[in-house]
Amino acid sequence: MPAAVGRLGRAFAAAPGATGLIPFITVGYPSLDASLEMLRGFSRLGARAVEIGIPFSDPIADGPEIQRASEWALGHGVGARQALELAAALRRESELPVVLMTYANPVLRMGIRSFATGAHAAGADAIILSDLPPDESPEVWQALDAASLDTVMLVAPTTEPKRLRLLLERSRGFVYCLARTGITGRSGGDTGSLPKRVAELRARTALPIAVGFGIAGADQARALRGLVDAVVVGAAFMRAVSEDPEHGAVERVLALAAELLAALA
Repeated sequence: MPAAVGRLGRAFAAAPGATGLIPFITVGYPSLDASLEMLRGFSRLGARAVEIGIPFSDPIADGPEIQRASEWALGHGVGARQALELAAALRRESELPVVLMTYANPVLRMGIRSFATGAHAAGADAIILSDLPPDESPEVWQALDAASLDTVMLVAPTTEPKRLRLLLERSRGFVYCLARTGITGRSGGDTGSLPKRVAELRARTALPIAVGFGIAGADQARALRGLVDAVVVGAAFMRAVSEDPEHGAVERVLALAAELLAALA
């Protein structure tokens, strides 16, 4: 199994046994300037890494909060290139690991090699391609490998053993374990036994394990403290922005981040 290396690996290795926070934001919601201030704030607060979502018109894995954020950002002309520029702006002043979350279409539209080399040049550390299976489009995975980008794979509670083996073989940086099936930001779906699932993953990979989907507040984060290496929170941050995108969005997002970090400490 691939060992954790690079900026992401160092971030996890620096806090063995601790559960970190990986906040997600959609680039450009409510603005590029606000997005950069959020990223700066996550870095100051001590997030383990940050997940930067590239706006997409059909984000099938995402619930209404992130869909709304994508629609807003796209309506303001924000896409993959602006996401890379934002990552580069953060990298000029912070070593916070950056994970770019996207779907295959924006990557193909930009050009596989252009996207991969651009992401590396911007200082991104890893990519999540939510809708591209590891055994399809090998040229995409090869381009990401060639650009020294980790590829973070999503593992669901219902993933069968044969499929799990393929996902773990393709995983770099960390494994993203979904707390349940379904879309982001909503309860319901098949949750299975999360402790059992995490134990199974630890028996199969040396990579850190992060859990996301449906984690919205301090109580849910606290319940995962010590079980996993990080929690990923996204829809809750975008919901905080949506309360009033024009006023106080950055402050509300960072207040929630501080609350989650306190619960994980």
